[in-house]
Amino acid sequence: MLHARSTLLLGSVASLRAAGLFEAYEAVAPAEVLAAVGSSVAGMWIPIDVAVAHYVACDGLGLSSESAAKQGRATFERTKGLLLGTAIGLARGAGVTPWTLMPHLQRFWLRGFDGGGVRAVKLGPKEARIDVIACPLFKSRYFRAGYRGLAASLLELVCRKAYAHERPFGDGETALSLRVQWA
Repeated sequence: MLHARSTLLLGSVASLRAAGLFEAYEAVAPAEVLAAVGSSVAGMWIPIDVAVAHYVACDGLGLSSESAAKQGRATFERTKGLLLGTAIGLARGAGVTPWTLMPHLQRFWLRGFDGGGVRAVKLGPKEARIDVIACPLFKSRYFRAGYRGLAASLLELVCRKAYAHERPFGDGETALSLRVQWA
């Protein structure tokens, strides 16, 4: 993975502000990360090292896994237009289910990241495994939990409630697997 979209980082920072956590973030984030994110505009590619440093700084906030997942949901709300584009309108159409979204996960992923890969494996009628590889952002506990929240929010575009649980997978630093279920 070479880059992350600035929109994701800007959405993350906006979510931190909305939660009253920005001052604490400023205290732990490296100056070069604050400068890079602060000078970016939506839609730019940011070097992956800057994105990793941003999320590692978020680890320094000491949030629980559930609080970080909540931040991931908030970031998704701010950035879903970039990630999904016209798919949002289609998602509200009749008969659309999480299975309708699954074949498009890699395309959605590549709108936010330059590299890495994602796949979905059907486990049951309302259950899947989502595997992500080659993503150094998973070094961050905060990003791991935030991605779990983001994945659940994505599915909730087309179902009433979704649950995402992390499963052991890969090296634990560049790979993540989620077991997702929905109602």
